[in-house]
Amino acid sequence: MNFFKRCNIYALIMFSAFFFGCITEKTVIEETPPMSKQAIEKFTITQTDEGKLKMILEAESAIIDEIKNIAQLKLPVIKFYDKGKYVSTLVAESAVINMETWDVRGIGKCNMDNAKNEHLQTTNLMYDAKKELVYGDHDVKITRPNETVYGTSFEADTKLANIIIKNQRTVLE
Repeated sequence: MNFFKRCNIYALIMFSAFFFGCITEKTVIEETPPMSKQAIEKFTITQTDEGKLKMILEAESAIIDEIKNIAQLKLPVIKFYDKGKYVSTLVAESAVINMETWDVRGIGKCNMDNAKNEHLQTTNLMYDAKKELVYGDHDVKITRPNETVYGTSFEADTKLANIIIKNQRTVLE
């Protein structure tokens, strides 16, 4: 066989291999299933009611599960407002937020401070967005300027004005 015919045949084989190789690679990419989770850095949610601030949630990062409609948050900070006026801040090690109801489950150490310099400490609490209540079934400590209250569980509004504490013990200062 002459040299030019061999080169043409070789070129045809290389072109065919390249062309069909690209087609198969494209098929593999198209068969990749869609992901149901997204990762977001510097995650923020702002909730308003009739144009007035109700809640601002900021987290270092979030993993959003679109199928379950929840977000897993790392180091969330939630600022609560009443008719646009700041009332308290909740900080947790991590949390899960329901993206439909805005309910939050704080996981690990949870601290809450209000505008009156009162401080709540507990672990693993819940925030019910519809009722605007924070509650938990773990030990709780509430520190006020003149007293410290300890208990085994609690329920409070976001202002920490109306608090129910079970098995409470108060230390006056």
